[in-house]
Amino acid sequence: MRLIWLSILMACALVGHAQTDSIKQVIGRFESRNDHQSVINEVQKILAVTGNSLSTPDRIAVKTILVNKYIELQQWDSCINFCQRQITAAHRQGNTLEEASFYKLIGNTYYSIRDKAKAQEYWRKTITIAEVNDHTLLLEQCYHNLAAVAIDSGIHLAEAEQYLLKSLQLARQNQLEGTTLYNQHNRLLATLYERSNQLDKAEALYLDVIAKSRLMNDTMRLAESLMFYSDVLTKRKKFDQAITVSSEAVEIAKRVKMLDLLPTSYFFHAKNLYTAGRYKEAYDFKVEEANVNTLRFNNDLHTKITEAEAKFKNAEVEHEKKLAIIKANKEKQVYTQLLIGILIIAGLAFYAFYQRKSSRQKLQIQQQIQSEKERLSRDLHDNLGSQMALLSNHIETLDTNYKRQNQIEAGMEKVKDSSRQLLQILRETIWVLNKEQVTAQDFFDKLVDYARRYLQSYSGISLAVQENFTHDKTIGTNEALQLFRICQEAITNSCKYSGSSILHLRGSSTENGFTIAISDTGKGFDRTGLATGEHYGLHNMQERALQANITLKLETEYNKGTTVTVSL
Repeated sequence: MRLIWLSILMACALVGHAQTDSIKQVIGRFESRNDHQSVINEVQKILAVTGNSLSTPDRIAVKTILVNKYIELQQWDSCINFCQRQITAAHRQGNTLEEASFYKLIGNTYYSIRDKAKAQEYWRKTITIAEVNDHTLLLEQCYHNLAAVAIDSGIHLAEAEQYLLKSLQLARQNQLEGTTLYNQHNRLLATLYERSNQLDKAEALYLDVIAKSRLMNDTMRLAESLMFYSDVLTKRKKFDQAITVSSEAVEIAKRVKMLDLLPTSYFFHAKNLYTAGRYKEAYDFKVEEANVNTLRFNNDLHTKITEAEAKFKNAEVEHEKKLAIIKANKEKQVYTQLLIGILIIAGLAFYAFYQRKSSRQKLQIQQQIQSEKERLSRDLHDNLGSQMALLSNHIETLDTNYKRQNQIEAGMEKVKDSSRQLLQILRETIWVLNKEQVTAQDFFDKLVDYARRYLQSYSGISLAVQENFTHDKTIGTNEALQLFRICQEAITNSCKYSGSSILHLRGSSTENGFTIAISDTGKGFDRTGLATGEHYGLHNMQERALQANITLKLETEYNKGTTVTVSL
């Protein structure tokens, strides 16, 4: 863990983009300073004043300093939130270099809180973007980081070597052989050779890295290389030389306030002293290492890490949502022309579909019209047709009587009655059809009016009306017409066959429905005839009730009368 942490930490300090000389100088000064909070304040001022005027590489370089200082101070919330804001802004602007750079820095931050899996996930996100957009410097850094994790596992050394060879190849392609990052690649490759006991290769690379670090005055890489080189010397049983090398690393680490560098140098030096048999001195340095770690963790860092991880996960969810929105908006802008073409094609397709749908709808309407015609035809046939047939019979009878010169006046009266009935049925049909809806009160008033006119032909029958309409109730045209015909049939049957001296009409409405009762006190009839179809008029009433979803109830008893009740 110490190996991978120092390797990642050193790589964090390397920006790896083509900055201007002035920005390189600023970055160099900031990296060498140990007053991290002061550096954060100064960098924030620089970004506030000149952030928009900087080139993309320069802006990324300055912001990376800010992220590295957050990591040094273990300000995980500030670090991750800052990176996510930069990713969102870069994605919205289509700046893939800045977007990929801050994905890499989030990976570095996750590794700082000991989440290797999450760190690798973000580094691979960086690689995905960098490969498509040819950001070779970012690829070089991320392959280095993945190699360090693979070496730390101890079982993926071949994979780690491939990553490092890619990093070195990219560094040469980018003409960066003399940089600290190139030096870091070789240092990590030397560690890989040391782990696989290729000590000659490891020592040669370590010596080269140490020499170049001294030339570049790169104290952090120098301390790191000295520590790991001491392991090679210990394996070669050059204990005194190993102690000398790790002692120099300790002195450098004391001057550089960098996360984990000092306790790690104590760890290496104590190990070398112990191997050389200098147990008392080894113990003293282990105590120093424990004191440094205790000081680092006495602010309950573990609790902070747990809290930070929870906040990071919530922030990531929100961040992914924002990215999804930004991506959707960007795709909408990029593909506007294509969308217009698709809309034209879709419009043509929709037009064709609409034509087909319109044809189907026309066919359905025609079928509905045909059904309505058939219904009206049946209604006219049942009512107007029967009245016309009756009128025709009366006329033929009148014609016969005229020829015979007998009973002409009685025949004329029947013709007049039939004509009036025919006209009344036609008027009622037109009244219903002219309305989209009919209120219960209007319907009952119309029915009462019809009954009074109808009873003019039956002088021996009186009409008794009762009504109680406490709630507004409306019925549709079809229901009104069918209901009226049912009531007409009931009134006709009562007048013709019951022998009753009184006809009762009762109408009422409730919150749930509308009811009409037509009753007499006549002789009644045998209900068994209903099943055999002998009572055609009653059968017709039942058919109409079924078509219009009307509840029809028939009660009859010999010499006590008949009641027909209909309700909606």
